[in-house]
Amino acid sequence: MTDIFKSLTEYIKKHSSVYIMTHKNPDLDGLGSSICLYEIVTSFKKECFIIDTEDSKNSSVQKMYDILKERKIEVKQKTEKEAIRDLSDDTLLIIVDVHKPEMVESMKLLDQSRNVVILDHHIKGSQYIKRADLSYINSSLSSVTELMAYYLKYLNKTVDPVVATIMITGIEIDTNNYKLKTTEKTYEAAAILTAMGADSILKQELLKEDKTAYLKRSYFVEHSYMINHNMALCTMDDEIYTPKDLAEIAEQLLQFDSVEASFSIGRIKEEIVGISARSLGNVDVEVIMEQLGGGGHLTDAAAQLPSITIEEAKEKVLNVIGR
Repeated sequence: MTDIFKSLTEYIKKHSSVYIMTHKNPDLDGLGSSICLYEIVTSFKKECFIIDTEDSKNSSVQKMYDILKERKIEVKQKTEKEAIRDLSDDTLLIIVDVHKPEMVESMKLLDQSRNVVILDHHIKGSQYIKRADLSYINSSLSSVTELMAYYLKYLNKTVDPVVATIMITGIEIDTNNYKLKTTEKTYEAAAILTAMGADSILKQELLKEDKTAYLKRSYFVEHSYMINHNMALCTMDDEIYTPKDLAEIAEQLLQFDSVEASFSIGRIKEEIVGISARSLGNVDVEVIMEQLGGGGHLTDAAAQLPSITIEEAKEKVLNVIGR
Protein backbone atom coordinates (compact mmCIF):
# COMPACT_ATOMS: atom_id res chain seq x y z
CA MET A 1 0.00 0.00 0.00
CA THR A 2 3.02 2.26 0.35
CA ASP A 3 2.91 3.39 -3.30
CA ILE A 4 -0.75 4.40 -3.18
CA PHE A 5 -0.23 6.27 0.09
CA LYS A 6 2.76 8.13 -1.34
CA SER A 7 0.82 9.09 -4.49
CA LEU A 8 -2.28 10.10 -2.51
CA THR A 9 -0.22 12.32 -0.22
CA GLU A 10 1.43 14.00 -3.21
CA TYR A 11 -1.96 14.67 -4.85
CA ILE A 12 -3.37 16.19 -1.67
CA LYS A 13 -0.36 18.42 -1.08
CA LYS A 14 -0.24 19.81 -4.62
CA HIS A 15 -3.85 21.08 -4.57
CA SER A 16 -5.09 24.15 -2.72
CA SER A 17 -8.36 22.58 -1.57
CA VAL A 18 -9.91 19.13 -1.27
CA TYR A 19 -13.50 17.89 -1.49
CA ILE A 20 -14.34 14.44 -0.14
CA MET A 21 -17.44 12.61 -1.39
CA THR A 22 -18.87 9.14 -0.86
CA HIS A 23 -21.92 7.30 -2.22
CA LYS A 24 -25.64 8.02 -2.06
CA ASN A 25 -27.29 7.03 1.23
CA PRO A 26 -23.88 7.12 2.97
CA ASP A 27 -22.98 4.62 5.68
CA LEU A 28 -20.36 4.55 8.42
CA ASP A 29 -17.67 3.12 6.15
CA GLY A 30 -18.11 5.87 3.58
CA LEU A 31 -18.44 8.61 6.18
CA GLY A 32 -15.93 7.15 8.66
CA SER A 33 -13.25 7.04 5.97
CA SER A 34 -14.31 10.51 4.77
CA ILE A 35 -13.91 12.01 8.23
CA CYS A 36 -10.55 10.29 8.71
CA LEU A 37 -9.37 11.62 5.37
CA TYR A 38 -10.68 15.07 6.32
CA GLU A 39 -8.53 14.96 9.48
CA ILE A 40 -5.50 13.95 7.40
CA VAL A 41 -6.02 16.63 4.75
CA THR A 42 -6.50 19.41 7.32
CA SER A 43 -3.35 18.26 9.12
CA PHE A 44 -1.52 19.19 5.89
CA LYS A 45 -2.94 22.73 6.33
CA LYS A 46 -5.21 22.29 3.31
CA GLU A 47 -8.77 23.58 3.03
CA CYS A 48 -11.10 20.56 3.07
CA PHE A 49 -14.84 19.89 2.93
CA ILE A 50 -17.01 16.78 3.00
CA ILE A 51 -19.87 16.91 0.50
CA ASP A 52 -23.31 16.64 2.06
CA THR A 53 -26.19 16.16 -0.34
CA GLU A 54 -28.66 15.77 2.53
CA ASP A 55 -29.67 12.26 1.49
CA SER A 56 -31.79 10.36 4.01
CA LYS A 57 -29.52 9.43 6.91
CA ASN A 58 -29.91 6.11 8.74
CA SER A 59 -29.96 6.06 12.53
CA SER A 60 -26.26 5.24 12.92
CA VAL A 61 -25.24 8.10 10.63
CA GLN A 62 -27.51 10.56 12.43
CA LYS A 63 -26.08 9.45 15.79
CA MET A 64 -22.59 9.94 14.38
CA TYR A 65 -23.34 13.56 13.48
CA ASP A 66 -24.93 14.15 16.89
CA ILE A 67 -21.87 12.73 18.69
CA LEU A 68 -19.46 14.82 16.60
CA LYS A 69 -21.46 17.94 17.46
CA GLU A 70 -21.69 17.00 21.14
CA ARG A 71 -17.91 16.39 21.36
CA LYS A 72 -17.25 19.63 19.44
CA ILE A 73 -15.37 17.87 16.63
CA GLU A 74 -15.57 20.14 13.61
CA VAL A 75 -16.05 18.62 10.18
CA LYS A 76 -16.64 21.27 7.53
CA GLN A 77 -19.22 20.42 4.89
CA LYS A 78 -20.53 21.88 1.68
CA THR A 79 -23.77 21.18 -0.11
CA GLU A 80 -23.66 20.12 -3.74
CA LYS A 81 -24.64 23.64 -4.79
CA GLU A 82 -21.96 25.29 -2.64
CA ALA A 83 -19.27 22.84 -3.77
CA ILE A 84 -19.98 23.45 -7.46
CA ARG A 85 -20.08 27.22 -6.89
CA ASP A 86 -16.66 27.20 -5.17
CA LEU A 87 -15.02 24.57 -7.39
CA SER A 88 -11.75 25.60 -9.02
CA ASP A 89 -9.16 24.01 -11.29
CA ASP A 90 -7.00 23.56 -8.19
CA THR A 91 -9.62 21.61 -6.22
CA LEU A 92 -9.06 17.87 -5.73
CA LEU A 93 -12.16 15.67 -5.46
CA ILE A 94 -11.54 12.42 -3.55
CA ILE A 95 -14.31 9.83 -3.88
CA VAL A 96 -14.39 7.05 -1.27
CA ASP A 97 -16.26 3.75 -0.98
CA VAL A 98 -17.68 3.90 -4.52
CA HIS A 99 -16.36 3.90 -8.09
CA LYS A 100 -19.54 3.84 -10.17
CA PRO A 101 -20.52 7.33 -11.40
CA GLU A 102 -24.25 6.81 -10.97
CA MET A 103 -23.80 5.90 -7.29
CA VAL A 104 -21.81 8.94 -6.09
CA GLU A 105 -23.51 11.57 -3.96
CA SER A 106 -23.27 14.20 -6.68
CA MET A 107 -22.80 13.34 -10.35
CA LYS A 108 -22.92 17.07 -11.13
CA LEU A 109 -19.89 17.71 -8.95
CA LEU A 110 -18.06 14.73 -10.42
CA ASP A 111 -18.78 15.90 -13.98
CA GLN A 112 -17.43 19.38 -13.26
CA SER A 113 -14.34 18.35 -11.26
CA ARG A 114 -11.04 18.48 -13.09
CA ASN A 115 -8.98 16.50 -10.56
CA VAL A 116 -10.39 13.21 -9.24
CA VAL A 117 -9.08 10.43 -6.99
CA ILE A 118 -10.97 7.16 -6.35
CA LEU A 119 -10.51 4.97 -3.24
CA ASP A 120 -12.77 1.92 -3.07
CA HIS A 121 -12.97 -1.69 -1.91
CA HIS A 122 -15.75 -3.05 -4.14
CA ILE A 123 -15.10 -5.32 -7.11
CA LYS A 124 -14.53 -3.14 -10.17
CA GLY A 125 -17.59 -3.29 -12.39
CA SER A 126 -17.99 -2.52 -16.07
CA GLN A 127 -19.31 0.93 -15.18
CA TYR A 128 -16.65 2.96 -13.40
CA ILE A 129 -15.27 6.49 -13.25
CA LYS A 130 -12.80 6.41 -16.13
CA ARG A 131 -11.15 9.82 -15.89
CA ALA A 132 -9.68 9.60 -12.38
CA ASP A 133 -6.12 10.90 -12.02
CA LEU A 134 -5.51 8.26 -9.35
CA SER A 135 -7.67 5.19 -8.81
CA TYR A 136 -7.15 2.56 -6.12
CA ILE A 137 -9.83 -0.16 -6.07
CA ASN A 138 -8.85 -3.13 -3.92
CA SER A 139 -11.58 -5.73 -3.40
CA SER A 140 -9.46 -7.66 -0.88
CA LEU A 141 -10.08 -4.89 1.65
CA SER A 142 -13.00 -5.19 4.04
CA SER A 143 -13.75 -1.49 3.78
CA VAL A 144 -12.23 1.86 2.85
CA THR A 145 -11.95 2.50 6.58
CA GLU A 146 -9.45 -0.36 6.73
CA LEU A 147 -7.41 1.43 4.08
CA MET A 148 -7.59 4.70 6.04
CA ALA A 149 -6.35 3.00 9.22
CA TYR A 150 -3.24 1.90 7.34
CA TYR A 151 -2.88 5.37 5.82
CA LEU A 152 -2.79 6.82 9.33
CA LYS A 153 -0.13 4.28 10.25
CA TYR A 154 1.89 5.15 7.13
CA LEU A 155 1.75 8.87 7.99
CA ASN A 156 2.40 8.21 11.69
CA LYS A 157 -0.72 10.21 12.51
CA THR A 158 -3.66 9.63 14.84
CA VAL A 159 -7.28 10.75 14.91
CA ASP A 160 -9.57 11.73 17.75
CA PRO A 161 -10.87 8.65 19.66
CA VAL A 162 -14.40 9.51 18.52
CA VAL A 163 -13.30 9.37 14.87
CA ALA A 164 -11.44 6.11 15.55
CA THR A 165 -14.68 4.74 17.05
CA ILE A 166 -16.71 5.74 13.99
CA MET A 167 -14.12 4.08 11.77
CA ILE A 168 -14.01 0.78 13.68
CA THR A 169 -17.83 0.74 13.70
CA GLY A 170 -17.75 1.13 9.91
CA ILE A 171 -15.45 -1.89 9.65
CA GLU A 172 -17.73 -3.99 11.86
CA ILE A 173 -20.82 -3.07 9.85
CA ASP A 174 -19.17 -3.76 6.48
CA THR A 175 -17.86 -7.15 7.67
CA ASN A 176 -21.07 -8.09 9.52
CA ASN A 177 -19.11 -8.19 12.78
CA TYR A 178 -16.02 -9.76 11.14
CA LYS A 179 -17.98 -12.59 9.54
CA LEU A 180 -17.46 -11.50 5.91
CA LYS A 181 -14.58 -10.02 3.87
CA THR A 182 -12.28 -10.32 6.88
CA THR A 183 -8.52 -10.94 6.71
CA GLU A 184 -5.67 -10.56 9.15
CA LYS A 185 -5.25 -7.00 7.83
CA THR A 186 -8.83 -6.23 8.89
CA TYR A 187 -8.06 -7.23 12.47
CA GLU A 188 -4.81 -5.27 12.36
CA ALA A 189 -6.70 -2.18 11.16
CA ALA A 190 -9.11 -2.62 14.06
CA ALA A 191 -6.12 -2.91 16.41
CA ILE A 192 -4.66 0.32 15.01
CA LEU A 193 -7.93 2.13 15.70
CA THR A 194 -8.28 0.57 19.14
CA ALA A 195 -4.80 1.86 20.00
CA MET A 196 -6.03 5.34 19.02
CA GLY A 197 -8.78 5.10 21.63
CA ALA A 198 -11.76 3.61 19.81
CA ASP A 199 -14.43 3.30 22.50
CA SER A 200 -16.43 0.05 22.64
CA ILE A 201 -19.24 1.68 24.64
CA LEU A 202 -19.58 4.55 22.16
CA LYS A 203 -19.47 1.99 19.35
CA GLN A 204 -22.45 0.19 20.85
CA GLU A 205 -24.28 3.51 21.05
CA LEU A 206 -23.73 4.00 17.32
CA LEU A 207 -25.02 0.49 16.62
CA LYS A 208 -28.17 0.74 18.73
CA GLU A 209 -31.45 0.71 16.85
CA ASP A 210 -35.11 1.41 17.36
CA LYS A 211 -36.98 -1.52 18.94
CA THR A 212 -39.89 -1.22 16.51
CA ALA A 213 -37.51 -1.39 13.53
CA TYR A 214 -35.82 -4.45 15.03
CA LEU A 215 -39.12 -6.27 15.55
CA LYS A 216 -40.29 -5.41 12.05
CA ARG A 217 -37.06 -6.77 10.56
CA SER A 218 -37.46 -9.92 12.65
CA TYR A 219 -40.95 -10.36 11.19
CA PHE A 220 -39.61 -10.23 7.64
CA VAL A 221 -36.79 -12.64 8.49
CA GLU A 222 -39.32 -15.03 10.02
CA HIS A 223 -41.35 -15.00 6.81
CA SER A 224 -38.38 -15.52 4.49
CA TYR A 225 -37.96 -18.83 2.70
CA MET A 226 -35.45 -21.01 0.88
CA ILE A 227 -35.60 -20.70 -2.91
CA ASN A 228 -33.25 -23.63 -3.46
CA HIS A 229 -30.91 -25.77 -1.36
CA ASN A 230 -28.57 -22.92 -0.34
CA MET A 231 -30.29 -19.57 -1.03
CA ALA A 232 -32.82 -17.67 1.08
CA LEU A 233 -35.09 -14.83 -0.04
CA CYS A 234 -37.11 -12.24 1.83
CA THR A 235 -39.67 -9.86 0.33
CA MET A 236 -40.88 -6.86 2.30
CA ASP A 237 -44.17 -4.98 2.22
CA ASP A 238 -44.74 -1.93 0.04
CA GLU A 239 -43.56 0.67 2.56
CA ILE A 240 -40.35 2.67 1.94
CA TYR A 241 -37.18 1.28 3.54
CA THR A 242 -33.52 2.24 3.46
CA PRO A 243 -30.83 0.20 1.67
CA LYS A 244 -29.41 -0.43 5.16
CA ASP A 245 -32.70 -2.10 6.20
CA LEU A 246 -32.46 -4.47 3.25
CA ALA A 247 -28.78 -5.17 3.89
CA GLU A 248 -29.38 -6.04 7.54
CA ILE A 249 -32.08 -8.54 6.63
CA ALA A 250 -29.90 -10.19 3.98
CA GLU A 251 -27.02 -10.42 6.46
CA GLN A 252 -29.26 -11.89 9.14
CA LEU A 253 -30.46 -14.62 6.78
CA LEU A 254 -26.87 -15.86 6.41
CA GLN A 255 -26.90 -16.95 10.06
CA PHE A 256 -29.21 -19.87 9.35
CA ASP A 257 -28.25 -23.45 8.53
CA SER A 258 -27.71 -24.25 4.83
CA VAL A 259 -27.93 -20.59 3.75
CA GLU A 260 -24.90 -19.63 1.65
CA ALA A 261 -26.51 -16.69 -0.17
CA SER A 262 -29.44 -14.43 0.67
CA PHE A 263 -31.57 -11.79 -1.01
CA SER A 264 -33.90 -9.17 0.43
CA ILE A 265 -36.26 -7.14 -1.73
CA GLY A 266 -38.03 -3.95 -0.71
CA ARG A 267 -39.04 -0.52 -1.89
CA ILE A 268 -36.35 2.11 -1.20
CA LYS A 269 -38.05 4.97 -3.06
CA GLU A 270 -41.52 5.54 -4.42
CA GLU A 271 -40.49 4.33 -7.89
CA ILE A 272 -37.48 2.13 -7.03
CA VAL A 273 -37.29 -1.40 -5.64
CA GLY A 274 -33.98 -2.32 -4.04
CA ILE A 275 -32.38 -5.75 -3.85
CA SER A 276 -29.67 -6.52 -1.31
CA ALA A 277 -27.62 -9.70 -1.75
CA ARG A 278 -25.17 -11.33 0.65
CA SER A 279 -23.02 -14.46 0.43
CA LEU A 280 -20.59 -16.44 2.55
CA GLY A 281 -18.27 -16.63 -0.47
CA ASN A 282 -19.29 -19.81 -2.29
CA VAL A 283 -21.93 -17.93 -4.32
CA ASP A 284 -20.87 -14.83 -6.26
CA VAL A 285 -23.78 -12.46 -5.62
CA GLU A 286 -22.01 -9.64 -7.47
CA VAL A 287 -22.42 -11.58 -10.74
CA ILE A 288 -26.12 -12.11 -9.98
CA MET A 289 -26.73 -8.43 -9.21
CA GLU A 290 -24.82 -7.33 -12.31
CA GLN A 291 -27.35 -9.18 -14.43
CA LEU A 292 -30.00 -6.97 -12.82
CA GLY A 293 -28.09 -3.77 -13.48
CA GLY A 294 -26.38 -3.60 -10.11
CA GLY A 295 -23.06 -4.73 -8.75
CA GLY A 296 -20.87 -4.82 -5.68
CA HIS A 297 -18.66 -7.49 -4.22
CA LEU A 298 -18.41 -11.29 -4.26
CA THR A 299 -20.12 -11.43 -0.86
CA ASP A 300 -21.95 -8.10 -0.83
CA ALA A 301 -23.94 -6.70 -3.75
CA ALA A 302 -27.11 -4.82 -4.60
CA ALA A 303 -29.32 -3.60 -7.42
CA GLN A 304 -31.99 -0.97 -7.86
CA LEU A 305 -34.89 -1.53 -10.26
CA PRO A 306 -37.08 1.42 -11.34
CA SER A 307 -40.79 1.30 -12.17
CA ILE A 308 -41.37 -2.23 -10.94
CA THR A 309 -43.34 -4.04 -8.25
CA ILE A 310 -41.72 -6.07 -5.49
CA GLU A 311 -43.25 -9.24 -6.93
CA GLU A 312 -41.83 -8.46 -10.37
CA ALA A 313 -38.41 -7.81 -8.82
CA LYS A 314 -38.62 -11.18 -7.05
CA GLU A 315 -39.39 -12.92 -10.34
CA LYS A 316 -36.36 -11.27 -11.94
CA VAL A 317 -34.11 -12.55 -9.12
CA LEU A 318 -35.54 -16.06 -9.44
CA ASN A 319 -35.06 -16.02 -13.22
CA VAL A 320 -31.41 -14.99 -12.91
CA ILE A 321 -30.52 -17.70 -10.41
CA GLY A 322 -32.59 -20.31 -12.23
CA ARG A 323 -34.92 -20.74 -9.28
